[in-house]
Amino acid sequence: MEKVMNEKIIMNYEVVELLHKSSSWGNIVFKVKPQNKEKLYVLKCFPKIENGLQKLIFKREIEALRTLNVCEGIVKLRDSSTELYPFKENECYGGILMDYVPGETLDHINWNKYTQLKKYEICLQILRAVNNAHSNNVIHRDLKPSNIIYDKYADKVTLIDFGTSKIKTVMDSETTMPLYSEGYSAPELILGKNITEKCDYYSIGIIMSEILLSQKNGSDINSRIEEWTGRKEIKDILLSLVQEKPENRPESLENVIVVLEQLIGNLNTSSCSYSIAIDSRKLVQLKRNSIVEESMTMVQLTNSFLKNEFKQSYGYYDVKDQQYVITGERMIMKCGYDENEQKMYVTYVGKITADRRNINIKRSFRIVGQMSFVLNSRDNGYDPQDNHQLVVMFKNHQDDNKQYQLQEEKFENLFGGWEIGLTEAVETEKGKSAIIKYDKYEINGSQLIFNLIDCEKKSIDELMPPTRFVVESQGSKGVIYTEVGNFEEVVCDDDSVKIVLSLTKGRLKPTVRQLLNKNTPLLEDFRAKTMAYKRQFRAIFDLNKDEYSARSLKDIILCLDEPEEIKTISQPSFISKVLNQSQKQAVMKALNTENICLIQGPPGTGKTSVIKEIVGQIIKRDIKMTDSPKILIVSQSHTAVDNILEGLGKVIDNPLEIIRIGAEKNISEEIATKYTIAAHREQLVSEIKNNVQQYVKQKNDLMNTITDKNEAKKWEEVKKIQEDWINRLVDQNSLDYQMIRSAVVIAGTCVGFLSNEVIKDMSFDYVIIDEAAKATTPELLVSIIKAKKIILVGDQNQLPAYADAEVSPTLAKLTKNPDYRLFDILYNSLPDTHKQILTTQYRMIENIGNLISKVFYRGIIDTGCNDDEKRHGLSRYVGKSIVWFDTSANKKKSQKRTKGGSYINEEEKRIILEILDDLKSTGELKGLDIGIITGYSGQKELLRKSIKATGLDKIASKIDINTLDAFQGRENDIIIYSTVRTRDSIGFQKEKERVNVAFSRAKKLLIVCGDKNFFYNFDDQDNKFVEIIDYISKGEECEIIQCDGGKLFERESNS
Repeated sequence: MEKVMNEKIIMNYEVVELLHKSSSWGNIVFKVKPQNKEKLYVLKCFPKIENGLQKLIFKREIEALRTLNVCEGIVKLRDSSTELYPFKENECYGGILMDYVPGETLDHINWNKYTQLKKYEICLQILRAVNNAHSNNVIHRDLKPSNIIYDKYADKVTLIDFGTSKIKTVMDSETTMPLYSEGYSAPELILGKNITEKCDYYSIGIIMSEILLSQKNGSDINSRIEEWTGRKEIKDILLSLVQEKPENRPESLENVIVVLEQLIGNLNTSSCSYSIAIDSRKLVQLKRNSIVEESMTMVQLTNSFLKNEFKQSYGYYDVKDQQYVITGERMIMKCGYDENEQKMYVTYVGKITADRRNINIKRSFRIVGQMSFVLNSRDNGYDPQDNHQLVVMFKNHQDDNKQYQLQEEKFENLFGGWEIGLTEAVETEKGKSAIIKYDKYEINGSQLIFNLIDCEKKSIDELMPPTRFVVESQGSKGVIYTEVGNFEEVVCDDDSVKIVLSLTKGRLKPTVRQLLNKNTPLLEDFRAKTMAYKRQFRAIFDLNKDEYSARSLKDIILCLDEPEEIKTISQPSFISKVLNQSQKQAVMKALNTENICLIQGPPGTGKTSVIKEIVGQIIKRDIKMTDSPKILIVSQSHTAVDNILEGLGKVIDNPLEIIRIGAEKNISEEIATKYTIAAHREQLVSEIKNNVQQYVKQKNDLMNTITDKNEAKKWEEVKKIQEDWINRLVDQNSLDYQMIRSAVVIAGTCVGFLSNEVIKDMSFDYVIIDEAAKATTPELLVSIIKAKKIILVGDQNQLPAYADAEVSPTLAKLTKNPDYRLFDILYNSLPDTHKQILTTQYRMIENIGNLISKVFYRGIIDTGCNDDEKRHGLSRYVGKSIVWFDTSANKKKSQKRTKGGSYINEEEKRIILEILDDLKSTGELKGLDIGIITGYSGQKELLRKSIKATGLDKIASKIDINTLDAFQGRENDIIIYSTVRTRDSIGFQKEKERVNVAFSRAKKLLIVCGDKNFFYNFDDQDNKFVEIIDYISKGEECEIIQCDGGKLFERESNS
């Protein structure tokens, strides 16, 4: 009986057309589109996925397509689900959502209508697509004309249907029955023998034969190829591909591709010829630059050297220089063009680096035709040949090149400054390194003892063990730094000072000995300090070279492209039952995005809960269908990373699937004992040893009953092997590698996660970056380029990244400019489908929450908690949750400058002490959770010393005193904020992000102490205190208390 569709709607998609229904497997393929959108997709539905074989096919197709999602010529996977109900009978199906590929499958194409050249080009596309799959360890195993689509309008080939594919790096636990397509599958596949890439070679050979011979496949394929009147080199290829034995087929497709490329190039070349004029001065320049030999003649240059160098060439028109740029194999030339004579002449020719060549090729078109070079002189006649056609090709490509030039310009504008700043930072760190000069040295066991002449850049008192020292030398590729040893101590004799180093690995390398014998200065090893900067450099370089996983990432960052929204096939059920609407929308947008999503989390809006839900949804969805996903979680702070990991045990049962990277001293004790590599290693080895010991005990008991000496001897040998195996197991490197590769979640700081060697080469399905607005653009790139899907979580209205101006003035300047901060850039450029603001806060009592919402978030943040639970209960401030102690009329209010350039305010200190003392007198200080924030380190130290001297800090449960930069991510029941400034300027308190952080830390009561009138009247367009003071002046739950210099509170006398 024909099944009845569910009103032509399958979950989130509308059915446009039924494309295919399998008679053998029951698989159904629909053309679909998202509801209310026109973009077309293909939805492939698999029935009975609980069936072993059907489940295997479903799983394999997902795994293969996920692996190949960035490859050209292969259909793109968009989503998958195990819970589809396309028919009214409510039978559950598995579903795979893919891009809709227009065109025809090869079995429906009449190849007699195509030229032989075009057929070669189509075959080349097929070869490249299959080779892409093989390069990513995927063997298709079912290549046939019906699994390949050709779109003649776009001239594009696409491979589809990877259901029977094999991923070489995955061990199949299921027993697989041989699945094959008669007439196209290799003999070894039909017989169920070992499968390699060469089974695809056989299929390609059959398919290419059908295309090139314009004949359907038959049983006598070899004789048909032999009888074909086509080119010998192609016949040889076809015959080698369809060999019955795999070992007789080509070793790789690369060689086949090269032959076909050369043939197509030659056929194209023979159709057009171009004449390039060059004068003898160019030969002189090439000789001066040692590019050609001194003996080379002009005839050799034109007839041989240049002809070979530019046999395969690429061109673009440089609008700025008005030059035709042609890139060859190792050379580049720039040309002018004389319209009247149609003469193209060389203005420059020289070598080109491999990197520059790749960049040029990306912006160029392939020059089809043959170039000849002639001497440019008045005496020589000049034949322009097809030069006019070549110039037309340059002009036609100009629009494409303009787009590339725009990309280059925008990349340089955004990242050029960051590269300068990173260079400054590296040089600064290098410049701060100690330099030890000595006149002699001696070796004493594993120690090196140097007789000191001078210690530059640092005093010897600043040297701390185990600081590493290196020597600098010049190598063929630049400066080389070689380790000497680690600093141990300074020994002072009566007439000399000696520096003692412990030898690296206990011995002195001969190359190091030679340098020390020349008294080469010792240099403090700055490389560890500069490693983070170099990783950021590398990330910028990789982005520019398009070496990243997420589609169109560079263009999205440069605002040249928008990411695509791809709705999940089915609506997920949320793991947390307490998510609000904006949190649910954030989760859905993260799941629906093709490659990048941004979540803005204002203070107290539960961004950590959202991150945990996203991780849970990824795991819940993916683990049903494929092997576990790889998720990278990073943040600027160790605390933020640990906060996320604390709740992940609810969605990831096995602790071994979560790995926390980083120095143990920076990780919370709870996380360190559960998720660090050391903790996992200890747990694994302990469990294995216990299991082995139990096994050995049981076996020993059994062996005691056996009298056969040979058996006993064998058992003793087995025990030795087992003991040796355990010792090998403890080997740190191999065990760590396996644990990291098996993990689902890897977590660390934005740049620090790369400190692990194994992770450096890993790529991830997802990266989630918390506190993303606090990271610089290069810091974000380090992790962003590692993942196919990027989820940024942060808040650009809180503290931005920090860079020390003394280390790099350029970095310090860029971090303060939102035009160069990636989180800000993406927030302003991404469409609404790819960004979400969390709009309900749970931290603050409603009055404080409304202040933050109105002043910093355009009034869109609601309060989701009950005010009764947020009442502070303090008798002095009943019914008030924001209080300003105003020193405007106080004659003692003045700020003072400290020696270090900071500021203090003695009167504000006095007022804060009196506020605390008043709470003490009422008995309410005990047990209070208080944070005291100021913008200045001088005021922080003044308050710390004063409060410690009074003993007030011992009465309260907690009094945190710190600068506002240290308070992001923290919260207290009561916050007291000291403004400090009373004249000249409000300083960095005009930065809205800092004020937002300071005021949004309070859960129940916010107290501000300072000169209200000065802050209200300070004339700066960024001054948020105008809105803050207006709010406080009008609010029913707000109060302004005037402080004239006398006692603030009159206490009732005890009678």
